[in-house]
Amino acid sequence: MTLALTQLGDLALDSLQIIDAEALADQRYPHCDPAAPVLVLGLTNVGQATKIATALLLVYPASQPCALLDDAGRRELTLGELTSQVALASGASLWITPLASPGEYAALQDVVARLRAPDGCPWDRELTWGKMRASVLEEAHELLDALDADDAGKVGEELGDLLLQVALLAQIATEEGRFRLPDVIARIVDKLIRRHPHVFGDVQVSGTDEVLANWETIKRAERAANGDAAQKRSPLAGIPKGLPALAQAEAYLDRMARLREVTAHNAPWMVLADLPADEALTPEILGEALFNLVAWARARGVESESALRMTNARYAARVAAEEWG
Repeated sequence: MTLALTQLGDLALDSLQIIDAEALADQRYPHCDPAAPVLVLGLTNVGQATKIATALLLVYPASQPCALLDDAGRRELTLGELTSQVALASGASLWITPLASPGEYAALQDVVARLRAPDGCPWDRELTWGKMRASVLEEAHELLDALDADDAGKVGEELGDLLLQVALLAQIATEEGRFRLPDVIARIVDKLIRRHPHVFGDVQVSGTDEVLANWETIKRAERAANGDAAQKRSPLAGIPKGLPALAQAEAYLDRMARLREVTAHNAPWMVLADLPADEALTPEILGEALFNLVAWARARGVESESALRMTNARYAARVAAEEWG
């Protein structure tokens, strides 16, 4: 490390992160802040360097300036060129300059905390969980619009807007002593690892169906371990009541398909087609037909909510194209 720091010379080393190369090579996503300089110690071979570059390229551009430091001196290169550096001396170090713009979640949370500070933004300081319900819903729907349009640029923008809602909700919770952001992240990380024993453990699965069945079994075991008095509750409990009706039907059917075979009716629209002309159409008849149509479409790999959203968009486009005084 002394050699590496000597070769770096007068470079600013504030907030320097020092990472072991072997540990970094085992990370699928690098555990570092790209807004601060990074020094990777102990590179041993090109294979290891390739793994490190693969992980780092998830947060840095291929053009990110860096340098290899070893007994031969200092070699300037870009991160994208690291895998082609075959002449890699054992025990080399890798220096990576900070990103010009912050790219870690911590940077967003820091900005949000500043906005909520006593000398921050009056509007942001007045936000509460209750006041944010509408904006969370709006941003989620704007992201859905971008996903429907398959617009990568717009999806990236809307993901940021939705992430802002998460940051604000977490900051408000922290200020009120309810929980902290690390609690939220630790909980979801623990849940993902616990519910994927076929990835993080030694459980063997034959395919997706078995993964989903295991997921439900693990959830029931979690409720029992937590002493949840409602552990015998309906398997559909927990699916949001506020979901759009088609999406809610899809969620119900998906949940039940993890527990048992779900039968899709053939030609569910025939209930409506065969309805006598003099017989009133009731909400119950229509609702049953729509639910069965969702099941019929699901059995053929089509998500009804998305299908109707796309049709609505096409209809709106046709209307907009008409002449309106």
